[in-house]
Amino acid sequence: MLLVTWDSVLIAVSLIVVFIAAFTALDTAGRVAVSRGLLAKLWLVGGGTAMGIGVWAMHFIGMLAMMMPMSMRYDIPLTSLSLLVAIVTSIMAFAQAVQGSHLTRRRLVRGTLILGSGVVAMHYIGMNALLIEPAIGWNRSLVALSVFIAYAASGAALWLAFHLRQGENLLLMRACAALVMGIAIAGMHYTGMAAAQFTMPGSMQHHGVSRMGWRYG
Repeated sequence: MLLVTWDSVLIAVSLIVVFIAAFTALDTAGRVAVSRGLLAKLWLVGGGTAMGIGVWAMHFIGMLAMMMPMSMRYDIPLTSLSLLVAIVTSIMAFAQAVQGSHLTRRRLVRGTLILGSGVVAMHYIGMNALLIEPAIGWNRSLVALSVFIAYAASGAALWLAFHLRQGENLLLMRACAALVMGIAIAGMHYTGMAAAQFTMPGSMQHHGVSRMGWRYG
């Protein structure tokens, strides 16, 4: 097995990024609740986009925190696809959960399935974008656990986004909720990372995006 160590500073940065994304999403959900028509749709798209970009950024910062005795390169199309998946599914899930005066169980379940599937797809597409040989092996138990965490975190995030749209002491409540959401989403990511098994000998393919700079090798 290839020796993998972790950069604690980058891990801390990834947690800060996902906290900011979660707080922004919760704040935007409140703006959707008090807006109508086109403005509400713009807030919805903005909040979903911010959440998607934040989760994606946390994922790749977390991948950069993974230190291996080789350079790191990523496939550009797959990396871009993982970002697109994160944004689109976040917008679709928010559309299910934060609009209207009532959050029905059906809408919550539908939004949870959309967002959870998006987070899982984003993570494993992003991992597949890592150009490494031999291919990554997977611990199936940890993969299954990461999927469960993704759906549980998504359901909690959408429930909180709806119920913290209006009320008293919202700033503190949203900050606490964003902390919970951030820890849950990061938990999914790092569980998924722990599921990856890198085998010696390892070599990087000579094309794609390098961790040392966004360029073709």
